[in-house]
Amino acid sequence: MWSPLPLLRRFWTALKSFVLRHPVWASVLGIFLLLFGLLLWYIFSPAKPQMITETVRRGDLVQQVEAVGTITSDRDVNMKFPVTGIVASVSAKEGDKVLAGQELVRLRNESFAADLASAAAQYRQAQASYQELEEGTRPEDLAIAEAEVANKRAALEAVKADYQSAEEKLRTSEEKLAAIRAEATTNLAGYLVTSSSTCAQQISLTRTALRTLDDVFVSSFITDMARQYRTTAYSVFRANWIAAQTALDAFSCTGFDTYDSSLATMQRATEVIMQSASVLQEAYALIADLPLTTAFDSTLRESTKSTISTEKAVAQTALSTINTAMKSLRDASAGYTANIATEENTFAAAKASKQSAQSAILTYETALRTQEAQLALSKAGPRETQLSASRANMNAAAASVARARAKLEDTIIRAPTDGIITKVDFKEGEFTGDADNIGHSVTMLGTSPFRVEMFLSEVDIPKILLTQSGSIELDAFPGVNYALTVTSIEPGPTKVDGVSKYRVSLGFVHPHDEFKIGMTGDAEIITGNRADVLLAPVRSIIQKNGEGKVIRILENGEVVDKPVETGMESDTDAEIVSGLSEGETVIVLIKQ
Repeated sequence: MWSPLPLLRRFWTALKSFVLRHPVWASVLGIFLLLFGLLLWYIFSPAKPQMITETVRRGDLVQQVEAVGTITSDRDVNMKFPVTGIVASVSAKEGDKVLAGQELVRLRNESFAADLASAAAQYRQAQASYQELEEGTRPEDLAIAEAEVANKRAALEAVKADYQSAEEKLRTSEEKLAAIRAEATTNLAGYLVTSSSTCAQQISLTRTALRTLDDVFVSSFITDMARQYRTTAYSVFRANWIAAQTALDAFSCTGFDTYDSSLATMQRATEVIMQSASVLQEAYALIADLPLTTAFDSTLRESTKSTISTEKAVAQTALSTINTAMKSLRDASAGYTANIATEENTFAAAKASKQSAQSAILTYETALRTQEAQLALSKAGPRETQLSASRANMNAAAASVARARAKLEDTIIRAPTDGIITKVDFKEGEFTGDADNIGHSVTMLGTSPFRVEMFLSEVDIPKILLTQSGSIELDAFPGVNYALTVTSIEPGPTKVDGVSKYRVSLGFVHPHDEFKIGMTGDAEIITGNRADVLLAPVRSIIQKNGEGKVIRILENGEVVDKPVETGMESDTDAEIVSGLSEGETVIVLIKQ
């Protein structure tokens, strides 16, 4: 196996021989190799990061918002109509001195004035309704309501008495009707028995007469001839024959307990007998219409017709007998029928009177409860919800008045402040909506003081409050800071170079006549301050997800993350509420 040891021994021997023979060159070569090794170590060794640090200190913190401020004023006012219309009057001219609120130009506004008058009338009506509701019910109205209750109660008692009277009449009529019917049933008992016997006898005779057809059509050649020569007529006859037999078999002479039921039964009996008589007539016609043959000669046809005619006469006699019995029963009961009908009418009238009285009682009871509830409501006075609703209606009417007045005021240009008119660009009779007149306006130079306007971002605007102090250094007056105070904050955004910003107005603490409108400068607003608090650079604060705010510090040469709680912040420093101590070294930036 090959080994590197012999090679290393030869290299070491050669190196030692070279050093002994050339000590100077060996020293130079050794120094060179040492420097080359140090250079390689410097190049390839990891570089230590550079850190920018500051010390946690105690001091005062001032928070402020800075932006470019522009001087403006109401002194130079350009006034236009917010609506279009025809100029009715021009009350000012160039050079006139005017007072705040003075009318300068007016459009024709008769319709707006009418709307204001209508809204004012509705407001007065709503106000009167609220006042009436608030004052409550008058004693006179309560007396009228109590009288109405008494009247409804008396009417209810009257209809209750009517109901009792109707109920008594109904009971009397019902008893009388039952007595008449019982008398009729007793006196007509013999007629009922006779009618029952007659019905049973005549139904029996009809059934016997109909069965004669069985003897006629038992002959197969008569049936065959009828089917062959009178096919349709025979089919209809056969169906009617079966129906008549079924009706006779199903009929029973029962139900002769009363006059009405007896008549009903006998009426059904006449219908069944008539049906059988009709079938016998059809059979007679069918036989008479058959052609004569050797087997069915004229003698057989006439004898068959005679047999059927005899039975048809029996059925007709049975029908006549039933009708005669029905007439006898009706004649015998005619007096009773009239009395029963009269009493039934009396009974129906009494029943209707009772129902009417019942309905009247319900109606008057409801009316009485309603009137009593209205009386209780009048005595109780208005509820708070009613007052609130009426008050809301009054407020809505007041809002309509304000809206109508605002629309009317839109047709009038008034001086917003005291001053001098510098230009009037309106003429009577002009239409302000024309392209030539749309830019017309009234300008004036007012006496109001100068102010500064700033446009702040949505990040800074929550810090701004009214009466906060500030200052501005104008480009025209470098080195001079003029004291300001916040006077107004616009609630809505304004687009500035495509970015939404919020307008803040600041007034000068002291008057300055040397300014000109449009001057600009660097303005600042002091939004807060803290005295004698721990301060650390804002750039040293790191926001970690799930851990909150932390600051890296140097502790024994090591970087350590410490969670902190911060308070107010400025552009450079932040208030440390907890987490750090004065004198600790915080890392602002680490350069790798």
